[in-house]
Amino acid sequence: MMLNSTSFPAVRIQEDATVYYIPYQYGSLIGPEKQWDEEWAYHFFKANWSHSIWIAVLYSCAVHLGEKAMADRKPFKLKWPLIIWNAALAIFSLAGTIRMAEEFSYVLTNFPLLDSISYAVDPKEPAAFWAGLFAASKLFELLDTAFVVARKKPLIFLHWYHHAVVLVYVWHSACELVAGGRWFITMNYGVHALMYAYYALTAAGIRLPRSFSMVITTLQTTQMLIGVAISFAVLHYKLQGRIMQQSYENLLLCFAIYSSFAVLFMNFFHKSYLKKREKSKTA
Repeated sequence: MMLNSTSFPAVRIQEDATVYYIPYQYGSLIGPEKQWDEEWAYHFFKANWSHSIWIAVLYSCAVHLGEKAMADRKPFKLKWPLIIWNAALAIFSLAGTIRMAEEFSYVLTNFPLLDSISYAVDPKEPAAFWAGLFAASKLFELLDTAFVVARKKPLIFLHWYHHAVVLVYVWHSACELVAGGRWFITMNYGVHALMYAYYALTAAGIRLPRSFSMVITTLQTTQMLIGVAISFAVLHYKLQGRIMQQSYENLLLCFAIYSSFAVLFMNFFHKSYLKKREKSKTA
């Protein structure tokens, strides 16, 4: 591996991969950040990202088989496991938001906006560590669906489709350290911190105003629309010959996935809030 951080953008060359990134040194390292090994992470995702496809397929099959298996069974309550699970993910997401936000805010305040989607996070620093944890978390988040199925709650297409394709896309992106990842990851950590905190509270029997869930869905939809906008911007500048730390292959996946999410989340918002409000007015 060869690192060159004396020029801008800095360059990391390893085997067949070249990463253009913005150098940023965190003021301090916390806990496991000190053991971060970017070379090991690169090799892991490079060697295993394609396995995420099979995991996603098996997950999708297991979801539907699980629903059939639970058809004639009583739902499990799972109150405390659900509270603990969601609270743990909320805390994890909050930590990720805080650590990613430090690098993100530095880039936005010291560089042109375009640089934030052109050059990746520093592969040696905590932003890359939390990006790696983010990719790993998408595997563990598949367990969200196990709670839905075991409790015999409505399982919509958006739920399991979202979990399956995000796993594949994020693991593919981890191989390239996609520049737009600082946007996607920071936004997703932030939204998930609110979302899982909301789930933990509702699992504990605390009823929050309906507007709270509307805000979360709105943030999720906004996140998807920003993802689509970034995809268009990256394509535009790549075609002009500018260095953009994202391959055409990954860009195609990004656009397809975020576009489908945007449509599905807008449809979900309409059905869950606007349509129900219209019915209540005419009732």
